[in-house]
Amino acid sequence: MHEEHLLDWTVEATGGHGSTVVPAPLPAAVPGCVHTDLIAAGLLTDITVAGDPDDQLWVSATPWRYRTTVRRPARPFERAVLEFAGIDTYATISVNGRRRLTTGNMFRTFELDVTADLASDLASDLASAGQVEIVVDLVPALPIAMEREAANPLPRPEDYWRPFSQVRKMACSFGWDWGPATLTVGLWRPVRLLTWTGARLTDVRARACAPAEVSVDVVVDGRASDVGVVVDDGGRAVATAVLPVAGGQAHGTVEVPDARRWWPCTEGAQPLYGVTVTLLAGDDVLDRRSLTVGFRSVSLVQEPDEPGSSCELHVNGRRVWIRGFDWIPDDTFPSRVTPERYRARLAEAVAAGANAVRVWGGGLFEADAFYDACDDLGLLVLQDFLFACAAYPEDPGTVAEVRAEASDNVRRLRHRASLALWCGNNENLWGHEDWGWKEALAGRPWGQTYYREILPAIVADLDGTRPYVPGSPFSPDGHHPNDPGHGMSHIWDVWNERDYADYETWRPRFVSEFGYQAPASWGTLVEAVGGPIDPAGPVLTRHQRATDGDAKLAAGLDRHLPAPPADGVAWYFATQLLQARAVLTGVGHLRSLHDHCSGAIWWQLNDCWPSVSWSVIDVRGRRKLAWHAVREAFGARLVKVVAGPGVALVNDTSAVWSERVTVQTLTGDAVTLLLERDVEVPPHGCVVLDVDPAVGAEADAVIADAGGRRSVRWLVPDPKLELRPQDADVEARSTGPQDVLLTVTARVVLRDLSLLAELADPDAVVEGQLVTLLPGESATFHVTFPDGVPGLSSSVWRQLLWSDNRLRHQDGGKADELSPR
Repeated sequence: MHEEHLLDWTVEATGGHGSTVVPAPLPAAVPGCVHTDLIAAGLLTDITVAGDPDDQLWVSATPWRYRTTVRRPARPFERAVLEFAGIDTYATISVNGRRRLTTGNMFRTFELDVTADLASDLASDLASAGQVEIVVDLVPALPIAMEREAANPLPRPEDYWRPFSQVRKMACSFGWDWGPATLTVGLWRPVRLLTWTGARLTDVRARACAPAEVSVDVVVDGRASDVGVVVDDGGRAVATAVLPVAGGQAHGTVEVPDARRWWPCTEGAQPLYGVTVTLLAGDDVLDRRSLTVGFRSVSLVQEPDEPGSSCELHVNGRRVWIRGFDWIPDDTFPSRVTPERYRARLAEAVAAGANAVRVWGGGLFEADAFYDACDDLGLLVLQDFLFACAAYPEDPGTVAEVRAEASDNVRRLRHRASLALWCGNNENLWGHEDWGWKEALAGRPWGQTYYREILPAIVADLDGTRPYVPGSPFSPDGHHPNDPGHGMSHIWDVWNERDYADYETWRPRFVSEFGYQAPASWGTLVEAVGGPIDPAGPVLTRHQRATDGDAKLAAGLDRHLPAPPADGVAWYFATQLLQARAVLTGVGHLRSLHDHCSGAIWWQLNDCWPSVSWSVIDVRGRRKLAWHAVREAFGARLVKVVAGPGVALVNDTSAVWSERVTVQTLTGDAVTLLLERDVEVPPHGCVVLDVDPAVGAEADAVIADAGGRRSVRWLVPDPKLELRPQDADVEARSTGPQDVLLTVTARVVLRDLSLLAELADPDAVVEGQLVTLLPGESATFHVTFPDGVPGLSSSVWRQLLWSDNRLRHQDGGKADELSPR
């Protein structure tokens, strides 16, 4: 089979306000969307940098027309189809002026047979010249959704007025609590012309069955004799087979000698094997498909026990403690996310100690490059089907579309070594139980048929190699969907109603969502705001999409600071610090429940625009302080002072951890040794040391040190804690054109010392943050400046250092004078 990507497109408005803004056709990038074409033409501001998304809603309210011509291929062919890998969303496709196909689903692939059009010289003047015209007319999705809502109103969060669940379109494009409404429109995935003679491969399933067998199932359209199979290891063929085609199908297995197992990145290596399937007619090659597989098994273990029931992911028969992030679309315009960008974001997850990502149901089945990176990096993928936070219609048309999109994407992704679990939806089971849906629905369908019947049946039929759960959160055997004693839980009462310290009141079996907010990195904020950072200003407020989000952040600051931040930089550091402490408290607590709880997935890894959100990486890929907190909390070996007090030592490695543990109390600047002990922590295990509870009567904090790791539990409530003004000696030493080592020696107890190098250079990268130092102790920050080390004086370096001490003894806004270069 021969394929040709169709790249030469134009786009034009066919009505509405767009006809005024865009009076003539523009060049259109495919894959892409109208927004990005208007940005490229200078007619629209890129809201992922700056600007008001509400000023751009006219784009989604305008009908648009894409147009291209397809030239008849020079090489002979018997069949030709146009493949549309992603149309957003409601389209009518015409060929030489004749309507041939209508679509209404962003998540599936459509094919249009154009054999006769390309073969005929009589269809039109264009055809007589050996080419045909393709026109794609797209109409706004929101009016269709609202019309359906009027006929069948379905419950959803009251703050989301646009009825996103009525159409098969990316839910978060209607606006979410971390991102703007864009309601994108366009040809967002590639369009290809496929031509062939004789036959083509229409479905290829390759399953790497541990320990050393590849099972191949092929469906053929047309006349063919055999299927050749080659399994390669790094390009070197290690196994081959020839399978006969009968009845349009071929089946067989290939034994792979000395096959190596694929593991998540925290457990081992990620060997991948290529599987190339070649369709033959005698000696003639008709078609070829290549996939990548890894030898591994995965299962979900949910066994009854005294507290409830376990919820464990096992890979290759071994329980893996899941340390992960929730993933949202990485751009408000998803077609812009390149393979390099996917890999960079996911590499940040791995660098933070993660072994898993959960692809959230209000977003997308991501592009192949996302899963390529997860396969290579060793990140397990927990993949939601695309339903989130609402009741969904079950009319025959929607059911048919759901079946088609699920089948398309299960077929596309099932060979992935990284794909560990399918999940029916995000929060819909919970919503039906607790959010008043039952009364509003009055017995009408709400999507349960998808989660309990249709999707598990498709997974069983087309995949069958990994577990499926009907939702997140989910509890088995009829328990409440968000019962912490069973299944996967979401913890949102902490952010919405309580203090982050209350994470420690939870004893869940597995947490697949929990989070706490902070603003984007300083340089990203400055670029978006276009001036000084005013936390209460209208521009920054526009980038806070969560209901009462600013009030919840302010409440958190009130609980943990004796006075409000004095200026924009102090507010920035205080909110970043608050999020980082929430991570350390929440994730650290769950890790300390090591044998009871089996996973912690933080909401969220990434952002799609310059947001005040729960992410640890902002839209520019810049780390927040919380990223550093996650790296500590996700460490393969973790020290955590827990309530009691006690000291938990967690060892998620395959080797015994033998370490000397020192526990001290801190009162003012005075340190008292409490215990010093040699401890052995078994592989994939946890040991908790008891500490005399009487220490809490007088001490300010308990400090545990082991193997270069430190955990501090402050026993005095934050507003009453007395810390001396920030005081330290500072020495900066350049180690290269881009690198500086900054050594800080404390003169007083310094709590959560951090270097905000982004105030001097928005792209500066710091290693080592959130350090608590005792008097006389030192910490060294490694700073990388991609554009070269700036000439910073000792006083400027001091201004870049922030700590809890400095927040409590604020020195005005001197750091505001440092703007990103």
